[in-house]
Amino acid sequence: MNDIHPTAVIGDHVEMGEDNYIGPYCYFTGDLEIGNNNRFEAYCSIGGRPEHTKYWHQDGRTMLGSDGTFREYITIHSGTNDNLTFIGDNVIMLRGSYTAHDTVIEDDVTLSINSVILGHVQVMKGSNCGSGCQVHQYQVIGSWSMLGMGCVVPKKLKIEPGQTWVGNPARRLKTNMYALEKWNIDEYDLIEETARYKQLANKHGL
Repeated sequence: MNDIHPTAVIGDHVEMGEDNYIGPYCYFTGDLEIGNNNRFEAYCSIGGRPEHTKYWHQDGRTMLGSDGTFREYITIHSGTNDNLTFIGDNVIMLRGSYTAHDTVIEDDVTLSINSVILGHVQVMKGSNCGSGCQVHQYQVIGSWSMLGMGCVVPKKLKIEPGQTWVGNPARRLKTNMYALEKWNIDEYDLIEETARYKQLANKHGL
């Protein structure tokens, strides 16, 4: 059973699991699949057409996992062509955060208020994108990264796992011990995720 506010608009092709809360004036559309036990506060917009000039008139695919928290005025746009915008499990998107077309947000990621994740970005697991940060298209944010408030990640910068990044353009500040200790990450885990990061970065042309 889902708790859907009467003012919410749910499209004909939206599929949802169970125990989701859909708040006032939410708008869910397109080819959208949502898991279980998510909470969407007022004015969430999910599955809308990509902000891409070639795809203004195309309804794309979007998939959300389970146990997420999505605060007021967040936006998640659908993928282009056969691509998919994917949001994993236990994701937190705070007020006004934005995820563009063809993005992948892995499990346990937090996007703080007004963070902007542009198209074709992959944010790896356990990362925290601070308030007002901006991430360029086709970037990869390594697992257990911390992007500080207002941090700007430009086109070719390598954001390797387990580090804290600040400034415009982003620069490495220190090892993100808070995340590594929180998730009980050992040296082997970090080596493994760094190898996966390098594969993704190469795929994205970084």
